[in-house]
Amino acid sequence: MNDKQKVVFKQLQLAGLGIVVFVFGLLYQEKAISIVGICILIFGLLRTYYIKKAIDKLDG
Repeated sequence: MNDKQKVVFKQLQLAGLGIVVFVFGLLYQEKAISIVGICILIFGLLRTYYIKKAIDKLDG
């Protein structure tokens, strides 16, 4: 795996953490935890998108 793929993968791990927190909130029926999980998921996906876009722009 090259450096670019590692960077994108780490950002996708953040999005995956958001999914885990969201499911945890659903299982324990805590609305606040679910909302935090959704926010982490959205933040991770946005960050992945913009970092991938910046890497592609630098490459060419």
